[in-house]
Amino acid sequence: MTTVMTVVTNRSRPGAELRAAIYAAAIAMFRKRGYGAASVNEIVAAAGVAKGTFFNFFPTKAHVLKAYYAEIDVEIARLRKKLDPDDPAGSLERYARGVERILRREGGLMLDLLQATMSDPAMRAMDEDSGSIDADEFADFLRRAITAETLRADIDVNAATAALMDLWAGAVRAWMANPEDSSLAKLFGGRLKLLFEGIST
Repeated sequence: MTTVMTVVTNRSRPGAELRAAIYAAAIAMFRKRGYGAASVNEIVAAAGVAKGTFFNFFPTKAHVLKAYYAEIDVEIARLRKKLDPDDPAGSLERYARGVERILRREGGLMLDLLQATMSDPAMRAMDEDSGSIDADEFADFLRRAITAETLRADIDVNAATAALMDLWAGAVRAWMANPEDSSLAKLFGGRLKLLFEGIST
């Protein structure tokens, strides 16, 4: 009877509502048990749906993690929109602090996600696509800073963007190795200072 009632209830729920319930249950389970340890059976039990319903929306558990990545990516992109060309170094440091707050808020699940982008081919490809968008937005920011005359007009924007991305990636990797006793913002800020000594007006 329980199985029958679950199926009937699920059929009466809109697809978007079902997907949201499954996603929320999965993320909660990932936080509680860790991404690797959490099972689809545990997720569907928490969501109150049949296993087949889970797979209708997420072909694999990894697809939930992809959706989570996209959600965090949008939040971080909003921080980049706040970059101020009148204060390039300062606004990049504020960006780093904002990203660090997000990473710390998400805790262990964020570390699971970062590790997945290094070990899972599909997640790595998604991260690379996101990185290309990041690079374009950072390049646009540097061009606006040149127009604002806070960066030298003769800098190679592509080279400066590549250097900025490398500094950011290095800071994230260093922070991941010891998140409890280090600060992403400080790690990035120290590297950033060296770059801006060469390109600031």
